[in-house]
Amino acid sequence: MEQSALNLYETSDKTNELVKQITFEKIEAAAKELESVVHRTPTIKSSWLSLLTGGEVFLKLENLQITGSFKPRGAYICINSLTDEEKARGVITMSAGNHAQAVAYHAQKMGIAATIVMPENTPIAKVERTRSYGASIILHGQTVLDARDFALQLMKKNNHALIHPFDDPNIIIGQASVGIEMLADVANLDVLVIPIGGGALASGIGLVAKKINPAIQIIGVQSLYCPSTAEVLFPNSVQIGTRKESQTIAEGIAVKAPGGLNLSILRDVLDDMLIVNEDMIENAMESLIINNKLIAEGAGAAGIAAILSGTELFKGKRVGTIVCGGNVDSRILSSLLMRGLVHEGRLVRLKIEIDDNPGILGHLSQVIGKAGGNIFEISHQRFFNKTMIKMASVDAVIETRDANHAQQICKALIADGHPTQIMEDSF
Repeated sequence: MEQSALNLYETSDKTNELVKQITFEKIEAAAKELESVVHRTPTIKSSWLSLLTGGEVFLKLENLQITGSFKPRGAYICINSLTDEEKARGVITMSAGNHAQAVAYHAQKMGIAATIVMPENTPIAKVERTRSYGASIILHGQTVLDARDFALQLMKKNNHALIHPFDDPNIIIGQASVGIEMLADVANLDVLVIPIGGGALASGIGLVAKKINPAIQIIGVQSLYCPSTAEVLFPNSVQIGTRKESQTIAEGIAVKAPGGLNLSILRDVLDDMLIVNEDMIENAMESLIINNKLIAEGAGAAGIAAILSGTELFKGKRVGTIVCGGNVDSRILSSLLMRGLVHEGRLVRLKIEIDDNPGILGHLSQVIGKAGGNIFEISHQRFFNKTMIKMASVDAVIETRDANHAQQICKALIADGHPTQIMEDSF
């Protein structure tokens, strides 16, 4: 772990003083102030998740928030707390996307110049959306830490006011308003499952939830790609030896150095943490689309991934989680849905050997169609294969009902005299 991250984990007197600034009264006041600034997003009961857990699962839909995530809450409270002189100097921040959009949005509304430093691998959709709010965008480094270091240099050089993505009392106070709203909508929750990146959302909601209901259980969620908070607070929940992911679809919670202020709070409010891998997150994103008709980005679906992967933990309980963002790149979303079809056996690739005669492709189409398959794409190969010279090979991508149906189509082609196999990369 990077030394710059380790330095944040020691609780100092300054940290303790900052924590004292985050009071329930200030959070209630911020929630009231935000009523005219952001959407009061709905909290819905998820029937399919409730059925899976044998309890009741409620989703707070911050993916429907302005700019597509919960971030405008904290960004507004933080920017609005600046003096007129600080606003005149302009603001700067570092972010992988959602905080960037939130700062850019409010800065534009208030007539404040905003500079946003984003990692170079930030999804294009998030970069362009941030730019559309009038902010000056700088792409720098591979991680939020890289972007942070560069942003701090620019802040000192240009005398900007820093709007930190998570390690700031006003950011935490603003994000805590999510908890105020959710617990007003749904009483007597047993468990709250909250994704953790920098930790402001979980810190703020945790403070609110424990104040309202001291018996409530708060479970944090991180990805196996970057379980930085879990490594510090719940090291037994992190299987370090199994961390194989070199990239993550949940870049919004891929924070290598969680905030020292947030860690101080999370030590007190977190009861446990769950770690989810990329397959779990992808499955959660796809399941939300299919079952709730909701689009969530990877970080936004992390809480759902935790519930899906640990249904026994939530059996018979009233569970709440936050779909905390919906800003997913259209290319990623398209690939996710197509990969889902492949994993379910609803889209398979067949390798079919045929006699190289006129009309054979039309005949194959008839066999596949009669068996109920739909040809998605087809490739006829005469030269780059090991078949006999009077034969050819066909690669066909077929849409099916499920894996069993794919096997039926395969058997129908074999029965018609065409050796066929389902390629291993299908499912």
